[in-house]
Amino acid sequence: MTGQIFQKGSEGLIIYGNSEPRRLVSEMIKKQREPHSIMIHGEKGLGKKTLARWIAAALLCERQSGEPCGVCRTCKMIADGVHPDVMVAKANSNGNYIVDEAIRPIVADASVAPNEARMKVYIIPDLDMSVNTVVQVQNILLKVIEEPPEHTAIILTARSKEVFLPTIISRVLSLGMTTVTEAESMACLREKFPDASPAHISEAVAAGRGNIGRCVQYLEHAQFFDSVKLARCLCSAMCGGSEYDVLKTLFAADGKKALLREGLSLFEEILRDSAAFRLGGESEKSVSCDKEGAKALSRNLSSDQAVRLYDIVSDYIGRIDANCNISLTINSLAGQIYSVTGK
Repeated sequence: MTGQIFQKGSEGLIIYGNSEPRRLVSEMIKKQREPHSIMIHGEKGLGKKTLARWIAAALLCERQSGEPCGVCRTCKMIADGVHPDVMVAKANSNGNYIVDEAIRPIVADASVAPNEARMKVYIIPDLDMSVNTVVQVQNILLKVIEEPPEHTAIILTARSKEVFLPTIISRVLSLGMTTVTEAESMACLREKFPDASPAHISEAVAAGRGNIGRCVQYLEHAQFFDSVKLARCLCSAMCGGSEYDVLKTLFAADGKKALLREGLSLFEEILRDSAAFRLGGESEKSVSCDKEGAKALSRNLSSDQAVRLYDIVSDYIGRIDANCNISLTINSLAGQIYSVTGK
Protein backbone atom coordinates (compact mmCIF):
# COMPACT_ATOMS: atom_id res chain seq x y z
CA MET A 1 0.00 0.00 0.00
CA THR A 2 1.12 3.53 -0.63
CA GLY A 3 0.09 6.77 0.91
CA GLN A 4 0.82 10.22 -0.39
CA ILE A 5 2.25 12.51 2.27
CA PHE A 6 2.84 15.82 0.55
CA GLN A 7 2.02 17.19 -2.86
CA LYS A 8 4.26 19.94 -4.20
CA GLY A 9 3.48 20.87 -7.76
CA SER A 10 4.14 17.85 -9.94
CA GLU A 11 6.18 16.09 -7.25
CA GLY A 12 4.94 14.20 -4.25
CA LEU A 13 6.58 12.45 -1.32
CA ILE A 14 5.32 8.89 -1.28
CA ILE A 15 5.73 6.44 1.59
CA TYR A 16 5.76 2.76 0.70
CA GLY A 17 5.04 -0.18 2.96
CA ASN A 18 4.94 -0.08 6.76
CA SER A 19 1.23 0.65 6.72
CA GLU A 20 0.72 -0.78 10.23
CA PRO A 21 2.81 1.88 12.06
CA ARG A 22 1.00 4.59 10.11
CA ARG A 23 -2.40 3.05 10.83
CA LEU A 24 -1.61 2.88 14.54
CA VAL A 25 -0.51 6.52 14.75
CA SER A 26 -3.47 7.62 12.63
CA GLU A 27 -5.95 5.84 14.91
CA MET A 28 -4.38 7.37 18.01
CA ILE A 29 -4.68 10.88 16.54
CA LYS A 30 -8.30 10.29 15.55
CA LYS A 31 -9.08 9.24 19.11
CA GLN A 32 -7.24 12.31 20.44
CA ARG A 33 -4.64 10.08 22.10
CA GLU A 34 -1.67 11.53 20.25
CA PRO A 35 1.62 9.77 20.99
CA HIS A 36 4.07 12.18 22.62
CA SER A 37 7.16 9.91 22.69
CA ILE A 38 7.89 7.68 19.69
CA MET A 39 10.75 5.35 18.81
CA ILE A 40 11.19 4.21 15.20
CA HIS A 41 13.68 1.41 14.61
CA GLY A 42 14.81 -0.61 11.60
CA GLU A 43 17.79 -1.07 9.31
CA LYS A 44 19.18 1.78 7.24
CA GLY A 45 17.19 2.56 4.12
CA LEU A 46 13.73 1.50 5.32
CA GLY A 47 12.45 5.06 5.62
CA LYS A 48 12.62 5.83 9.34
CA LYS A 49 13.13 9.56 8.82
CA THR A 50 10.39 9.61 6.17
CA LEU A 51 7.99 8.01 8.65
CA ALA A 52 9.05 10.53 11.30
CA ARG A 53 8.14 13.39 8.97
CA TRP A 54 4.85 11.68 8.10
CA ILE A 55 4.00 11.46 11.81
CA ALA A 56 4.96 15.11 12.33
CA ALA A 57 2.66 16.12 9.49
CA ALA A 58 -0.14 13.86 10.76
CA LEU A 59 0.10 15.46 14.21
CA LEU A 60 0.11 19.05 12.93
CA CYS A 61 -2.08 18.82 9.81
CA GLU A 62 -4.82 21.44 9.98
CA ARG A 63 -7.52 18.95 8.98
CA GLN A 64 -6.73 16.62 11.90
CA SER A 65 -7.92 13.55 10.00
CA GLY A 66 -5.19 11.32 11.40
CA GLU A 67 -3.15 11.54 8.18
CA PRO A 68 -1.38 14.44 6.44
CA CYS A 69 -3.66 16.07 3.87
CA GLY A 70 -0.69 17.37 1.89
CA VAL A 71 -2.44 20.57 0.82
CA CYS A 72 -2.88 22.71 3.94
CA ARG A 73 -0.35 25.40 4.80
CA THR A 74 1.10 23.34 7.63
CA CYS A 75 1.68 20.23 5.50
CA LYS A 76 3.32 22.31 2.78
CA MET A 77 5.64 24.01 5.28
CA ILE A 78 6.65 20.62 6.71
CA ALA A 79 7.25 19.35 3.17
CA ASP A 80 9.55 22.31 2.55
CA GLY A 81 11.32 21.77 5.86
CA VAL A 82 10.50 25.26 7.11
CA HIS A 83 7.80 24.72 9.71
CA PRO A 84 8.90 26.48 12.94
CA ASP A 85 7.30 23.82 15.13
CA VAL A 86 9.05 20.82 13.53
CA MET A 87 12.68 20.71 14.62
CA VAL A 88 15.25 18.10 13.56
CA ALA A 89 18.29 17.66 15.81
CA LYS A 90 21.65 17.89 14.09
CA ALA A 91 24.62 15.64 14.84
CA ASN A 92 28.22 16.56 14.13
CA SER A 93 30.20 15.24 11.15
CA ASN A 94 30.94 11.99 13.00
CA GLY A 95 27.27 11.34 13.73
CA ASN A 96 27.55 12.21 17.43
CA TYR A 97 25.15 14.56 19.14
CA ILE A 98 26.92 17.31 21.05
CA VAL A 99 24.68 17.31 24.10
CA ASP A 100 24.96 20.99 25.04
CA GLU A 101 24.39 22.07 21.43
CA ALA A 102 21.77 19.62 20.15
CA ILE A 103 19.95 17.98 23.08
CA ARG A 104 19.80 20.30 26.10
CA PRO A 105 18.21 23.06 23.94
CA ILE A 106 15.38 20.62 23.11
CA VAL A 107 14.74 19.94 26.79
CA ALA A 108 14.78 23.66 27.56
CA ASP A 109 12.48 24.49 24.65
CA ALA A 110 9.98 21.67 25.22
CA SER A 111 7.98 23.61 27.79
CA VAL A 112 7.65 26.67 25.54
CA ALA A 113 4.36 26.97 23.64
CA PRO A 114 4.33 26.23 19.87
CA ASN A 115 4.95 29.09 17.46
CA GLU A 116 1.83 28.54 15.36
CA ALA A 117 0.74 24.88 15.31
CA ARG A 118 -1.08 23.08 18.10
CA MET A 119 2.02 21.02 18.89
CA LYS A 120 5.80 21.07 18.56
CA VAL A 121 7.59 18.03 17.16
CA TYR A 122 11.26 17.24 17.82
CA ILE A 123 12.89 14.62 15.59
CA ILE A 124 16.20 13.11 16.75
CA PRO A 125 17.35 10.81 13.91
CA ASP A 126 20.03 8.11 13.79
CA LEU A 127 20.53 7.99 17.53
CA ASP A 128 22.57 4.80 17.18
CA MET A 129 25.19 6.68 15.16
CA SER A 130 25.89 8.88 18.19
CA VAL A 131 28.14 6.22 19.69
CA ASN A 132 29.93 8.53 22.11
CA THR A 133 26.82 10.13 23.60
CA VAL A 134 23.96 7.70 22.95
CA VAL A 135 23.38 6.93 26.66
CA GLN A 136 23.88 10.52 27.79
CA VAL A 137 21.39 11.78 25.18
CA GLN A 138 18.71 9.37 26.40
CA ASN A 139 19.28 10.19 30.06
CA ILE A 140 18.91 13.91 29.36
CA LEU A 141 15.74 13.33 27.33
CA LEU A 142 14.22 10.97 29.89
CA LYS A 143 12.29 13.55 31.91
CA VAL A 144 10.69 15.04 28.77
CA ILE A 145 9.85 11.53 27.55
CA GLU A 146 8.43 10.51 30.95
CA GLU A 147 6.34 13.65 31.40
CA PRO A 148 6.02 15.32 27.98
CA PRO A 149 4.12 18.62 27.84
CA GLU A 150 0.76 18.24 26.09
CA HIS A 151 1.99 20.36 23.20
CA THR A 152 5.20 18.37 22.62
CA ALA A 153 6.11 15.20 20.72
CA ILE A 154 9.58 13.64 20.48
CA ILE A 155 10.46 11.12 17.76
CA LEU A 156 13.68 9.08 18.02
CA THR A 157 15.05 6.87 15.23
CA ALA A 158 17.77 4.22 15.23
CA ARG A 159 18.70 1.11 13.31
CA SER A 160 18.30 -1.16 16.31
CA LYS A 161 16.01 -1.17 19.31
CA GLU A 162 18.97 -2.45 21.34
CA VAL A 163 20.57 1.01 21.55
CA PHE A 164 17.67 2.31 23.65
CA LEU A 165 17.70 2.20 27.44
CA PRO A 166 15.02 0.04 29.08
CA THR A 167 13.62 3.17 30.75
CA ILE A 168 13.16 4.75 27.32
CA ILE A 169 11.65 1.64 25.72
CA SER A 170 9.06 1.34 28.49
CA ARG A 171 7.85 4.90 27.96
CA VAL A 172 7.63 5.28 24.19
CA LEU A 173 5.45 4.07 21.36
CA SER A 174 7.72 1.61 19.55
CA LEU A 175 7.35 1.40 15.76
CA GLY A 176 9.37 -1.25 13.93
CA MET A 177 10.12 -0.72 10.23
CA THR A 178 9.98 -3.63 7.81
CA THR A 179 10.99 -4.22 4.22
CA VAL A 180 8.47 -3.62 1.45
CA THR A 181 7.25 -5.94 -1.29
CA GLU A 182 8.99 -6.32 -4.63
CA ALA A 183 6.04 -4.60 -6.31
CA GLU A 184 6.34 -1.60 -3.96
CA SER A 185 10.08 -1.39 -4.61
CA MET A 186 9.43 -1.47 -8.35
CA ALA A 187 6.76 1.24 -8.13
CA CYS A 188 8.98 3.52 -6.06
CA LEU A 189 12.01 3.16 -8.33
CA ARG A 190 10.00 3.67 -11.51
CA GLU A 191 8.68 6.91 -10.07
CA LYS A 192 12.05 8.14 -8.83
CA PHE A 193 14.04 6.98 -11.88
CA PRO A 194 11.70 7.31 -14.89
CA ASP A 195 14.61 7.07 -17.33
CA ALA A 196 16.08 3.87 -15.85
CA SER A 197 15.63 0.73 -17.92
CA PRO A 198 13.41 -2.09 -16.62
CA ALA A 199 16.51 -4.28 -16.43
CA HIS A 200 18.31 -1.81 -14.15
CA ILE A 201 15.22 -1.40 -11.99
CA SER A 202 14.91 -5.18 -11.61
CA GLU A 203 18.61 -5.46 -10.79
CA ALA A 204 18.28 -2.82 -8.06
CA VAL A 205 15.19 -4.50 -6.62
CA ALA A 206 17.01 -7.84 -6.48
CA ALA A 207 19.98 -6.22 -4.73
CA GLY A 208 17.92 -4.18 -2.27
CA ARG A 209 15.62 -7.01 -1.19
CA GLY A 210 12.73 -4.83 -0.05
CA ASN A 211 14.88 -1.98 1.28
CA ILE A 212 14.01 0.99 -0.94
CA GLY A 213 16.86 3.11 0.40
CA ARG A 214 19.31 0.44 -0.67
CA CYS A 215 17.62 0.12 -4.08
CA VAL A 216 17.99 3.86 -4.63
CA GLN A 217 21.66 3.78 -3.61
CA TYR A 218 22.24 0.90 -6.00
CA LEU A 219 20.82 2.83 -8.96
CA GLU A 220 22.74 5.94 -7.99
CA HIS A 221 25.98 3.93 -7.77
CA ALA A 222 26.43 5.05 -4.18
CA GLN A 223 28.24 2.99 -1.52
CA PHE A 224 25.62 0.23 -1.48
CA PHE A 225 26.33 -0.47 -5.15
CA ASP A 226 30.02 -1.02 -4.33
CA SER A 227 29.10 -3.08 -1.27
CA VAL A 228 26.93 -5.39 -3.37
CA LYS A 229 29.75 -5.73 -5.90
CA LEU A 230 32.18 -6.61 -3.11
CA ALA A 231 29.84 -9.25 -1.64
CA ARG A 232 29.15 -10.82 -5.04
CA CYS A 233 32.83 -10.87 -6.02
CA LEU A 234 33.71 -12.42 -2.67
CA CYS A 235 31.09 -15.10 -3.27
CA SER A 236 32.55 -15.82 -6.72
CA ALA A 237 36.10 -15.94 -5.34
CA MET A 238 35.06 -18.40 -2.66
CA CYS A 239 33.42 -20.64 -5.21
CA GLY A 240 36.76 -20.73 -7.02
CA GLY A 241 38.64 -21.56 -3.84
CA SER A 242 41.56 -19.23 -4.65
CA GLU A 243 43.10 -17.40 -1.70
CA TYR A 244 44.57 -14.83 -4.10
CA ASP A 245 41.14 -14.03 -5.58
CA VAL A 246 39.66 -13.69 -2.10
CA LEU A 247 42.48 -11.40 -1.00
CA LYS A 248 42.28 -9.35 -4.21
CA THR A 249 38.54 -8.89 -3.74
CA LEU A 250 38.85 -7.81 -0.12
CA PHE A 251 41.67 -5.37 -0.84
CA ALA A 252 39.32 -3.44 -3.11
CA ALA A 253 37.93 -2.16 0.20
CA ASP A 254 41.29 -1.46 1.85
CA GLY A 255 41.10 1.84 3.71
CA LYS A 256 37.31 1.94 3.27
CA LYS A 257 35.93 0.78 6.59
CA ALA A 258 32.25 1.46 5.85
CA LEU A 259 32.44 -0.31 2.48
CA LEU A 260 34.21 -3.36 3.92
CA ARG A 261 31.77 -3.65 6.81
CA GLU A 262 28.67 -3.35 4.64
CA GLY A 263 30.10 -5.71 2.03
CA LEU A 264 30.81 -8.35 4.66
CA SER A 265 27.34 -7.88 6.17
CA LEU A 266 25.83 -8.49 2.74
CA PHE A 267 28.04 -11.53 2.32
CA GLU A 268 26.73 -12.86 5.65
CA GLU A 269 23.28 -12.81 4.06
CA ILE A 270 24.61 -14.71 1.02
CA LEU A 271 26.05 -17.33 3.37
CA ARG A 272 22.69 -17.58 5.12
CA ASP A 273 20.96 -18.17 1.78
CA SER A 274 23.65 -20.67 0.81
CA ALA A 275 22.99 -22.72 3.93
CA ALA A 276 19.24 -22.56 3.28
CA PHE A 277 19.66 -23.74 -0.32
CA ARG A 278 21.97 -26.50 0.88
CA LEU A 279 19.17 -27.72 3.12
CA GLY A 280 16.62 -27.50 0.35
CA GLY A 281 15.09 -24.17 1.37
CA GLU A 282 12.67 -22.37 -0.92
CA SER A 283 14.15 -19.64 -3.12
CA GLU A 284 11.31 -17.34 -2.08
CA LYS A 285 12.92 -17.08 1.35
CA SER A 286 16.15 -15.66 -0.05
CA VAL A 287 17.29 -12.58 1.86
CA SER A 288 20.57 -11.78 0.13
CA CYS A 289 21.62 -9.52 -2.72
CA ASP A 290 22.86 -12.46 -4.82
CA LYS A 291 20.47 -15.40 -4.92
CA GLU A 292 22.23 -17.11 -7.83
CA GLY A 293 25.61 -16.66 -6.17
CA ALA A 294 24.22 -18.19 -2.99
CA LYS A 295 23.01 -21.19 -4.97
CA ALA A 296 26.44 -21.61 -6.55
CA LEU A 297 28.11 -21.33 -3.15
CA SER A 298 25.75 -23.96 -1.73
CA ARG A 299 27.08 -26.39 -4.34
CA ASN A 300 30.67 -25.67 -3.32
CA LEU A 301 30.34 -25.66 0.45
CA SER A 302 29.21 -28.23 2.96
CA SER A 303 26.79 -27.17 5.68
CA ASP A 304 29.64 -27.23 8.19
CA GLN A 305 31.79 -25.00 5.98
CA ALA A 306 28.95 -22.50 5.57
CA VAL A 307 28.46 -22.27 9.33
CA ARG A 308 32.19 -21.85 9.93
CA LEU A 309 32.41 -19.12 7.31
CA TYR A 310 29.41 -17.31 8.77
CA ASP A 311 31.04 -17.31 12.21
CA ILE A 312 34.35 -16.09 10.75
CA VAL A 313 32.74 -13.23 8.84
CA SER A 314 30.69 -12.23 11.90
CA ASP A 315 33.84 -12.19 14.00
CA TYR A 316 35.66 -9.96 11.53
CA ILE A 317 32.76 -7.53 11.32
CA GLY A 318 33.17 -7.21 15.08
CA ARG A 319 36.87 -6.51 14.61
CA ILE A 320 36.06 -3.76 12.11
CA ASP A 321 33.65 -2.23 14.62
CA ALA A 322 36.43 -2.38 17.21
CA ASN A 323 38.60 -0.26 14.87
CA CYS A 324 41.20 -2.91 14.12
CA ASN A 325 43.66 -2.04 11.35
CA ILE A 326 41.81 -2.59 8.06
CA SER A 327 44.77 -3.89 6.04
CA LEU A 328 45.76 -6.40 8.73
CA THR A 329 42.11 -7.40 9.14
CA ILE A 330 41.79 -8.08 5.41
CA ASN A 331 44.95 -10.21 5.31
CA SER A 332 43.87 -12.22 8.32
CA LEU A 333 40.30 -12.66 7.03
CA ALA A 334 41.52 -13.89 3.63
CA GLY A 335 43.63 -16.52 5.36
CA GLN A 336 40.73 -17.63 7.54
CA ILE A 337 38.42 -17.89 4.55
CA TYR A 338 40.93 -19.94 2.56
CA SER A 339 41.40 -22.28 5.51
CA VAL A 340 37.74 -23.19 5.04
CA THR A 341 37.28 -23.00 1.26
CA GLY A 342 40.77 -23.77 -0.13
CA LYS A 343 40.94 -26.65 -2.56
